[in-house]
Amino acid sequence: MRPMRCLPAAVTLVFALWHSGCATPGPAAFRHPDFRPGEIRRPAVLIEVSLDRTMEDPGYRQRGGSIAGLLEIVLLEGLNAEGILPVDATLSVRPASLSDSPLNRVDRRQALERARGLKADVLLLLGLSMARRDVVYCREAPRPFPAHATVATIEVEVLRATDGARLLIEPASPALRLTDVEPDCERRRIERRLTTQELVDLAVRRALSLLLGREPLARQVSRTTSGRR
Repeated sequence: MRPMRCLPAAVTLVFALWHSGCATPGPAAFRHPDFRPGEIRRPAVLIEVSLDRTMEDPGYRQRGGSIAGLLEIVLLEGLNAEGILPVDATLSVRPASLSDSPLNRVDRRQALERARGLKADVLLLLGLSMARRDVVYCREAPRPFPAHATVATIEVEVLRATDGARLLIEPASPALRLTDVEPDCERRRIERRLTTQELVDLAVRRALSLLLGREPLARQVSRTTSGRR
């Protein structure tokens, strides 16, 4: 794992063996008119990782910790590169359904109290859900084809620490769903598979683009409908 640089965050890694019930519909996408991404300097970061039961095996705990640790390092390095220095980062890894938002189970009141105690300017929530499933690729091509893939879905939320006001909500959606498959639509086959690190890097880059306002939701394209043509 790559070494962490310039990261003043105290990191807590929590494994909670909890199985979710029915999924709760999430909020709609929202960006507060007063939200200025460039003004974020000292966020408290809370990362929730959900691994679907399709990814459970005897090495579940080890793999879950590896994915979460990699996600935390890549995210904080990305924030540091933007001049954003988190005051705290907390990770939680839980088994859950991909359809259940990992951010649904966050106690925002408690998280905001912690953020205020650390003198954070905002509370940054990042959710990552991962599962293995069959995905149809190249839907816009003459002959789409299915393939078994690891699917990662992200969501981002930002709350002002002082009063808890929601400044940004980017809920999970098909446009934010990434997979480890790079399809060759012409030959109807898998061109190559991304490594876990590449998939996590891709998810973090997408999350940072959403946070910093560089990727409007209307212009996002799902990887499940694209590929080499």
